[in-house]
Amino acid sequence: MRTVPVFLLVLASLAAGCAKGKPEAQKLSGDPALCDTTMTAIEDGFLLPIAGDSTRATSTGAWGVRTEGDCERVSLALLRGDGAPQSPVAPLRGELRRSYGIVRVTIPGEIDAVADPDSMVGSTLVAAVFVVHARDGSFYEDIHLARPALARPVALARPARIGIDLSPGGGAVPTLAPHARNVVVIEPRSGPATYPIVIRGYARTFEANVVARLSLQGKVEQQTHGTAADWMTTWGEFELTIPNGPTGDVELFVGEDSAQDGTPIGVTIPLTIR
Repeated sequence: MRTVPVFLLVLASLAAGCAKGKPEAQKLSGDPALCDTTMTAIEDGFLLPIAGDSTRATSTGAWGVRTEGDCERVSLALLRGDGAPQSPVAPLRGELRRSYGIVRVTIPGEIDAVADPDSMVGSTLVAAVFVVHARDGSFYEDIHLARPALARPVALARPARIGIDLSPGGGAVPTLAPHARNVVVIEPRSGPATYPIVIRGYARTFEANVVARLSLQGKVEQQTHGTAADWMTTWGEFELTIPNGPTGDVELFVGEDSAQDGTPIGVTIPLTIR
């Protein structure tokens, strides 16, 4: 795993949350209209890449959520290593994974610092946003949808930001991914399952250690463990597999055991395995 140095960034209030009672992020000069119908939103699949200057971002900064009517724009600032705003807009690539209720955007360049690696936005269309260190060493931003939405990437400059515009519509999205303060499980979701059970998500567990246990009637029948790609600077991606085990109504625990008293900390997902 690549070591990511941590810097303490002093950030201007570029992005205030849009929860009730809090001010929204301001529209900056040069930002495109949020509900511009000349750009096509995507129902599902890969978002159209937005070209830009190839200058690499070296860190990510504050979140922004802005609304215009029913539309919302989620933005993540790109900063230089010294914490100053970056002016060129880096290329944006991403996809809408409707079956998971997630818009995933690749963060360009080397990331030396991250501020606000997660933010429970609490807006109409967005439930949560995370910056994740992938297993291949890259970084991405996951926007978890609270309601069905269409998505499109938007190049935002001065300062450079990763922008995703959302508008209501499209097919249904599942309930929010099981999550706790230390783990988010993208799959499996509760319900029917078959072996092998592949567990994917991201975590901020102590020293990146992640454990998964399968229990039947309160007794642990199978367990496995692994290491996430990060834990200090950002959320770290992980993948675990349970090849076989009990059938019927079981419980899958994913997370960690407290270093103080061994108490499990994480999420428990009910599965029915046939």
